[in-house]
Amino acid sequence: MDADLLAPFLPPGERVSTRQTTPNGGTQRCNVSVDGELALVAGRLWWDKTGNVVDVAAVHAQVDKGDVITGDEFLYSGTGAVGKVEGCTNSAHPDQALFTVVQVFASGRENSSTMKRLITEYTGHVRKGRECS
Repeated sequence: MDADLLAPFLPPGERVSTRQTTPNGGTQRCNVSVDGELALVAGRLWWDKTGNVVDVAAVHAQVDKGDVITGDEFLYSGTGAVGKVEGCTNSAHPDQALFTVVQVFASGRENSSTMKRLITEYTGHVRKGRECS
């Protein structure tokens, strides 16, 4: 990921750390903290293939009530976004579609234009990754 796209969402601080989590078999998250405080979560999750970005956004803090762009492929706001990884299939998740999610928890770090670019780039990276066959 381009650090210039992440920087606006991180508060000032001395130390940035990341922690990978897998809360279930279909979700992976990268938690980004600054000085020990959670600032941002970037994740990807498998969701029912009939679902859409609005459905995924509805269950993720910081993402609801965003603007939908590029058909139904992206939804973004100043503090979060969801992307649908179009054309991604995986035999371990045959009836599901892959989605990306970005959530900003640092206060006062809203930036909808940068979030739009961040979710677009992040989703593109995931589309090219190992999870998509």
